[in-house]
Amino acid sequence: MGYTPTKVCTLEALDVSMKFSSQRFAPLVEAVLLIAILALAFFMTSIPHWSYGYPLHIDEWWHYGDAQSLMESKHFEYPNPFDSGITLSSDIELGFHLFLAELKQITGISWLNLFRFLPGIIFVILTFTAYAFGKRKGFGLAAAFLVTLIPTTIRFLGPAFLVPVALGLTFIPLTLFTLHRLMFDLRGPIILTIVFVTLMFLHPPTLVAVSAISVIHFIFFLPRREKPKNRAWQSAIALASLVPIYIYLLLLWAPSEFDFVIREALNPEAHIALPPIQDALPKFGYIPVALSIVGTGVLVFRGGRENYALVLSAASLLAYEQIYPRFYIGPDIVYERGWLYTYVMMALLGGVALSAAWRWTQTTLQRNSFKYAVVSYASIIILIFSALILGLKSHLSEPYYQVVDDATYSDFLWIKEFVPRQYNVGVLDTGVAWAFASVSGKFAYTAEVAPNFHDKGRSAMAFLHDGARDTSWLQDRGITIVYTPQAIENSDLIKVHNNVYLLAK
Repeated sequence: MGYTPTKVCTLEALDVSMKFSSQRFAPLVEAVLLIAILALAFFMTSIPHWSYGYPLHIDEWWHYGDAQSLMESKHFEYPNPFDSGITLSSDIELGFHLFLAELKQITGISWLNLFRFLPGIIFVILTFTAYAFGKRKGFGLAAAFLVTLIPTTIRFLGPAFLVPVALGLTFIPLTLFTLHRLMFDLRGPIILTIVFVTLMFLHPPTLVAVSAISVIHFIFFLPRREKPKNRAWQSAIALASLVPIYIYLLLLWAPSEFDFVIREALNPEAHIALPPIQDALPKFGYIPVALSIVGTGVLVFRGGRENYALVLSAASLLAYEQIYPRFYIGPDIVYERGWLYTYVMMALLGGVALSAAWRWTQTTLQRNSFKYAVVSYASIIILIFSALILGLKSHLSEPYYQVVDDATYSDFLWIKEFVPRQYNVGVLDTGVAWAFASVSGKFAYTAEVAPNFHDKGRSAMAFLHDGARDTSWLQDRGITIVYTPQAIENSDLIKVHNNVYLLAK
């Protein structure tokens, strides 16, 4: 039976109605998916905290102690809680410590809860900014999803820890959003300058990475033969703003760190003897890595200065991670944290591939290749869930160390409450000393990571292993507290609590 004009009109009206309904509910569906992805981001960072209520990494204890000392001293030059209370005149991550101290005072939240839940909130912000950057280009949800798979390890840290680099990662999508959307008037240079200055005080290694991304974009934007020409002027202004910022950073804010980088570059033996990071890509997952490669191809095929700049930015970060362990050129801290910057860029590129595949499938369905479209949709969904399952498995299997247990934490609280103020410097295992200084409110003689790279740490461990017999060693260094589970062979030390000894005066 043939179609009558009435039937044809009815079918056309039904098709228009379905398209209208699809467009009407699309924002709602996108909002629901975004909320689910943001919830996933928070969930991923919570995994290491399920069975452990204390900071997980020595770096977290370090920032806990510094932020607390800054808050109590109410001065930017505050006592170093991990070096006998000697005034810390240079804190290159002062912005992060000030951020923690202010947040603690404003909210009244406990330090333990701050370190347990704030990483998830920061990661949610990172995930949302990735979505915001990719939304206009059509890959916002895909990029946000892949960002949630970024791992956390004890080597290069990550979003599950409350550390400066985790907060610094949120500035990468923000910078890209500004570069791609706001460089047509003065808003772009102003926002970028604020980002650069903030990162200088918050986490200088992230400033280096964000600067590299920005400079690459500026190079592509500066030629004025292509429209819009005003972007070239704004790029020149933003590029010029980097000059005084780096002069201040290198000569006034962190001159000693700059000198250290130069010494390392001239003498490879000066580097900490750590092996190169070998398993960074598997930890992120082979599916996100493969998607980022495909996304790179898609952007190169599409062409355009923005796409080329994005691809070259990601390629430059990845190249540095391969070059540094071979030639030791540049700051080692940028290498150690660089995989996190690379992961963010790879997630954005992977989002391009994932969204392109989804749109291609929709186009196939509109051309009435129903069976082929169903297979394509099913393949993409399987790909997404496979990436999620493998990422979740990797997060669950990642090993973390625990600095203190409940008993040790209780001992430190006891010291804070009952040990008199005149007893204010303690010596103990250098790895546990980070938590001692943060929780007890006393100063640690020294805190370090195994295997104690400095003489001070080795001296402290030798003193403890020798039964703490040398009273003059304590007196010469102003140490009045000894905390150790080992046997003590010194009558000048009086046991007042579990593993807690005070020097008789």
